[in-house]
Amino acid sequence: MIAMAATLVLLADFTVSGTVTDGSHALSDAVVWIENGTKPKPSKATVDQKNKRFSPHISVVPVGSKISFPNHDDVFHNVFAEFRAKKFDLGMYPRGQSKSVTFDKSGVVSVLCSVHSEMSAYIIVVDTPYFGKTDSKGRFKFAVGKGEGVLHVWHESGKSLERKIDVEGSQTLELVATKH
Repeated sequence: MIAMAATLVLLADFTVSGTVTDGSHALSDAVVWIENGTKPKPSKATVDQKNKRFSPHISVVPVGSKISFPNHDDVFHNVFAEFRAKKFDLGMYPRGQSKSVTFDKSGVVSVLCSVHSEMSAYIIVVDTPYFGKTDSKGRFKFAVGKGEGVLHVWHESGKSLERKIDVEGSQTLELVATKH
């Protein structure tokens, strides 16, 4: 068991960091991930409903993760998604209740509320443990394992990037996402 734990640490002993722009402006809440065949461990996350908004607006989780959707508003909500990566409808539920969904397929999930059309969120489900989300200045940083892979960038504006990457050490990247 000790040897296995040491091996897992070595798989993610480099850091990939940098910025994501559209060529002239920083892209906040862009999702960056590297797929290289390493399978992720599922996690748990929360997308809150408060002030008739989903928070966070953009989430990124590994395949198999379970997300809770607690309602902290004084009104009923009906959280649903109709996308290839995940289809679900949690039905109407009041303040103080929470419902959960397990995301078992990679892809982009657009989450909506059938009661409040102004409510929307995105969940990016990735099949890798190597991912991050940019801050308000377009900066990101995450641990990654050594080897070849495919780097992806997704932004809700429709801008994206996909390219091969060879991680031989820690790297700082300047990424430009464009509309495809």
